[in-house]
This record gives sequence, C-alpha cells and structure tokens, in this order.
Amino acid sequence: MHKIFHYFVIILLAAGLVLSILSATSLCNFGGCTEAHQYRLFGLSFPMFGIAFFTASILLTSLSGRLRWGGVLVDLLLAGAGGAEINMILLQKYVIKAWCPLCLGIAAVIYLAAATRLGASLTHRTEEFHMTLKSLGKPMLLAVTFLLGFFTTFYGIAKPEAAAGQPNLYLGKQESKLEIYLFSDWLCPNCLKVEEVIETLYPVMTQKARVQFVDKIIHPEAVNFVPYHLSFATYEKAKYLPLRKALFAVAQKTKNPSYDDIKAAIAPLHVTYRQLSFLDVTQQMAAATKLAEQFKVNATPTMVIRNARTSKMRSLVGSSEITVEKVQKALKELE
Repeated sequence: MHKIFHYFVIILLAAGLVLSILSATSLCNFGGCTEAHQYRLFGLSFPMFGIAFFTASILLTSLSGRLRWGGVLVDLLLAGAGGAEINMILLQKYVIKAWCPLCLGIAAVIYLAAATRLGASLTHRTEEFHMTLKSLGKPMLLAVTFLLGFFTTFYGIAKPEAAAGQPNLYLGKQESKLEIYLFSDWLCPNCLKVEEVIETLYPVMTQKARVQFVDKIIHPEAVNFVPYHLSFATYEKAKYLPLRKALFAVAQKTKNPSYDDIKAAIAPLHVTYRQLSFLDVTQQMAAATKLAEQFKVNATPTMVIRNARTSKMRSLVGSSEITVEKVQKALKELE
C-alpha cells in the first residue's frame, strides 16, 4: 500500500512539472493567466520556481528510500509550497480578480501530493501512537515551514515595473500599494475639463501612488492619439503631463492628427517621438480594455483609486466627482 502512495505522489509531481513548463511558455491566455504571469517572487518568475520545485521534489521522492532525510525534505517542500499557494490563490481572487487555470492546477497538485504523503504517513504508523516530544517535532516543523512559505510570498510577490518585457505605463511611485487609474477619451469634453484638476493634483498623486492614464475609447477617432500617448507614458515620464496637455491641444484642432501635427505640438518640450511596435500598441489597447472591464468603467472620465494590498477602492465618475477635494479625500481613506 505504501508503494502505491509513493508512485501516486511521483505522478502528481510530474503533472505539476508539466503544468509549470506550460506556464513558462505563456500559452495560457485564459482569464487571469496573462496578468498572473506578470507577477514575480523577489524578481523571479513563478514558472521557474515551479520547474525547480517539482524537479527537486521528484528527485527527492524517488530517492527517499535511499536518503535518510529524503522523505522529510519532500514534506517540508510541500508544506512551504502549500503556504505559498494560499497567497497565489488570494492574489487571483482579490487583486487580479480572474483565475489562471494553470496556477490553480499547480496548487491542486501541491495539495493533493501533500494529502497523499499525509495519508501514507498515517497508514504507515502503528495503532499505538505515543505523543512524545519526538513525534511532535515533525508536525511542528511542517507547520513552521507552511507559515514561512506563506509569509515569504506575502512580502515577496510583486509586479515588476516592466513585466514580461512590455512597456511600463505607470507613472509616480512605482512600488506604492496605492494605484490610480484615470480612464479618459481624447475627444471627450469632460475629460479635458478634468485635466485642470489632474494638473493640480499630479504632484500629490505621483508622490503617493503609481498612476496610469488609461485610454477608454468613446469616440472612434480618439484611437488616433493612442500610439502617441503610450509612447510618452513609456519613454517620457518626466515630461508626461505637459506632453499630455499638448495631445489634448492637438485633439481640439483635429480628430486625425498627422505626425507633423504631433511633432509641432511637442517641439517646445524638446521631445522626440519614439514609436512603439504595432504589437506593443495592440497589447496595451487590449490591456486597457481589460482594465475598464475589471473596474466596470462605462463612462469617461472615470478615476479609480485602489489599495492593491487591501483591494479596497473608490471610483469617481465625471467632472462633478473628480475634484481636488474628493480625490484627496479618497487617497487619504485608502492609504
């Protein structure tokens, strides 16, 4: 019976290795896959951790009959991974708000393998079990390892500035738990009106939060300004706000700007437009659409302020709500 447990654990771990390899290929594009794969643990990708973890676990499990501490090390690895997976599940539910099937599959493998190891341990014991200090030592060690895995990932999980090699559109305090998203359309009159408020608040916003200006296309012609906006947010963060003001000025004159129109508008700022690839632009437009769906944004302008750690957020819609006083109050409440 013990051998059945042993081989079943190896099969489970092998399945986890396959899922980790698939995750590393970025083939999964369901639900929260794309977003989940942007997160890192102390700067390293989760698929790489998974491949190393399952490879080591398979080797130790296979050699557990020969190595004195092989089985204990496997149990410790599974306990630490079990604690870590709690944070990954919570991240998907409360932060990403979408599920990654591969991530959930890996979590299921870890918990099934741990449960199988526990079952094998219980069936291997004799009926007379004495609660000695020695017998309690391993459960206590596993509990500590479980908590260590939980707290390590709790403090180590983060999204890097330029995740997956994509343009980093965030401005301001990159590592802040506060996030501000302003959804606007380049041809929206109320959006232009709100820009005065943003200009006043911009120093405070960028000192306290990481800020992203998101294109929410209401007027079809507004898409003509998106590539310029994305380029400026990526390459010209220090001058982004005056560049944004220049784009709105062009939008008041024409709905279909030429390169010369943009070049003339930004010339006083001594900025050279750096074109993003077509793939980068389309990916960021898709990401903007996803953000709008995630925060249920249906109108412009809309400002979403969120605490990424607690997932609490406030939505301010229209020029009547996006005011200096109301934005400052929301920031203070969510800090």
